[in-house]
Amino acid sequence: MANGHPGDTTPPRTRPAAGLGILGALLLFAGDMLLLGHWGAAADFRAGMLELIRSAPVERIWAGGLLGPVAGALLVAGFWQVCQGVKVPAGWAARAMFGLFLLFAVGLAAIHSVWAVFELLIRSCVDGAAGGAPAACQAQADAVQAYMRVSLLALAVPGAIASVILAVLVLRRRTHLPRWTVVANPLLLVAVLLPAFAAAPAPIGAVLLGGSASILLLVFFAVAQGSTWGRVQ
Repeated sequence: MANGHPGDTTPPRTRPAAGLGILGALLLFAGDMLLLGHWGAAADFRAGMLELIRSAPVERIWAGGLLGPVAGALLVAGFWQVCQGVKVPAGWAARAMFGLFLLFAVGLAAIHSVWAVFELLIRSCVDGAAGGAPAACQAQADAVQAYMRVSLLALAVPGAIASVILAVLVLRRRTHLPRWTVVANPLLLVAVLLPAFAAAPAPIGAVLLGGSASILLLVFFAVAQGSTWGRVQ
């Protein structure tokens, strides 16, 4: 079992779980709801989000953005706990997997904070027409949104590779996670649940879509926690 770093051995003790990751996912969901949360169908998510941006207090947007870095730090700790469950001689895989999950979690936190800036920019366009230059303000908002879209796509790469490594380790019994937990692998959850969220009806559809990343991470960490709770090496 890992101790100093993933793949190391230690005397018998309780298996590492993912409690910090659960807390991080919950905080990320809270931030999502502050920034994006509203009732409605997933198909009408964009319109509902714009209405929320127009009407929400500025402090709500600030709070939603500021939760991102805190949630990201806890997600990193949660991924570390999961990677500690990798058995030797697969320690190299654990270190690679943790490095990739680290990039994913840090990037997710950063994008979360940038999203708050995007919402404040859109709000200024709506409320003040950016000093009489709405076209210029809209162009800036479009540029920020395009940047975040590219960032999300780039962020998916390390997350997907790490998820594949984890799935292989679980199926080969190289971790203390039971084989059945592969059903909660992050990549599989994205493939199965994200399309369902995108098609979800009112009133819960917009909540599921807006909080999709945090919900999927919450499922992943909850399964990891529950499947190893109280077990010893």
